[in-house]
Amino acid sequence: MKTNITPCSISDHPMIQNMARFYVYDLSRECGFISSDWALPLDGLYESFDFKDYFQDTNKRAFLIHVDQEIAGFILLNQSGIFPETVWNIGEFFVLAKFQNKGVGTVAATQVWSMHSGQWEVSVIPENKNAANFWRRVIADYSRGCYSESVQHVEYDSDQPNRIVFQFSA
Repeated sequence: MKTNITPCSISDHPMIQNMARFYVYDLSRECGFISSDWALPLDGLYESFDFKDYFQDTNKRAFLIHVDQEIAGFILLNQSGIFPETVWNIGEFFVLAKFQNKGVGTVAATQVWSMHSGQWEVSVIPENKNAANFWRRVIADYSRGCYSESVQHVEYDSDQPNRIVFQFSA
């Protein structure tokens, strides 16, 4: 399996929004009891924030993850971190279920870090234990153990005001 990432254009926005339904579904496994916002809507379709600004804001980037010729997920970057020294932040990161636990996420993350140098930040909802373990392992390998991990308070989520935050340089 050959994994690579490609920059998105605005024409990819609908596809990312559609995949975001699966992203929210996956997140609901571990984060679904944080608040009633995670309840399945009456129409049976999970919703996500609109990610259109990742295609319009010059301080944000969107990438598709491909395995061979198939779309396998997405990566959304921004330049808004908890810490002032943050240059790049992974806003959202999603790998479709059939590609999970096969090294696809590791390769995709490494590729995006190699394309964007500077101080990085990745934050995770503490209940999302699978993601926290993934990032801890992948960041430790990428940074050769030169990273920090802390729990930080965030203002943007009253239901879960704490995040595990990883910081490292690329």
